[in-house]
Amino acid sequence: MKIKEKHKDLKKKVNVVEKERNLKRGPKSWYDLRTLKKLKLIMKDKLSKK
Repeated sequence: MKIKEKHKDLKKKVNVVEKERNLKRGPKSWYDLRTLKKLKLIMKDKLSKK
């Protein structure tokens, strides 16, 4: 996968997890959302450097 595709995929996953987070307010959903957002930002940085 290219960096742009990875970023787009992570963006979709973040949107799904954010919707889940509205219903489930547990520590695991918070942790999952936080990790996905961090990964998405890493991909965005790589994309902007390229």
